[in-house]
Amino acid sequence: MLTVHDSKQKVVTLQIKELFFLAGILGSDRLLGVEDPFRGYIAEDIALEWERVKTSLLDKGYLIQDQNSNELIMTPTVFSRVAIAGLSDRACWIRYTSKGKSCESYIHCTDERVVEVSRVVDEPESFRLSDLGNVREAIDCLIERMKWSGHSPDEKPALMCSKKKFYEVLNELNGKEVQAVADELAQETNDSDGSLALARCLVNKESDGELRLLVWNGEEWNSQSAAFTVSSISNWLFRMSTAASDDWLVAALTTREQFHEMLLDWLKQPAGEEER
Repeated sequence: MLTVHDSKQKVVTLQIKELFFLAGILGSDRLLGVEDPFRGYIAEDIALEWERVKTSLLDKGYLIQDQNSNELIMTPTVFSRVAIAGLSDRACWIRYTSKGKSCESYIHCTDERVVEVSRVVDEPESFRLSDLGNVREAIDCLIERMKWSGHSPDEKPALMCSKKKFYEVLNELNGKEVQAVADELAQETNDSDGSLALARCLVNKESDGELRLLVWNGEEWNSQSAAFTVSSISNWLFRMSTAASDDWLVAALTTREQFHEMLLDWLKQPAGEEER
């Protein structure tokens, strides 16, 4: 049985099998973004793998074996990180590119703490579990990383257009002038002013990405998706059709504060819900 022991560990790095075993011990079978490394294994092989993993965790100091009782003791940092990553009911998958560098991670939230799970660069079989603080602190950190602009331009109505046409324009931005892009968008949106503002952001973007907001309903993950593009003068949030039979996209000028509140409303636990 795993219990808590004092620890000063700050960064927790686990190989995929280590993460799966620890999550399983805590009762989790729904790790996001982590494929089951034991699919197809027979029970005897899994038992052998556990012995190897246990030795590795002991060597790292993530588990401690009591000399008197032989009880395995999980350090509190490891316990907390794995428990939140494996048992939280709210999460957010984020992938974005900023200055040519791409980042992808899962953010797992409780009322008290937020844990980020990301693959270790150059070690695809290892994951880093990082504490981002409380929900507000975590959102501040993510928005800063994604380079959301603090500039607040004049409000403009949301733009509606064909998702297919929008991505055709998006994929052919290289070398195009702002006005040319705006003219193409205006043909779809019938809003020349709004299309020009969006074109300025697209042509001069500093980062872009997508996110999926997830909530566990007791049986499966429900999700909502969005994408975004950020420049030094404006931020745009995109919601779009997901069904193959639909073809629509809504682009909304979104301030840094509005995006912060949107994430906060989603990632905080509903009032009265017991933290897990």
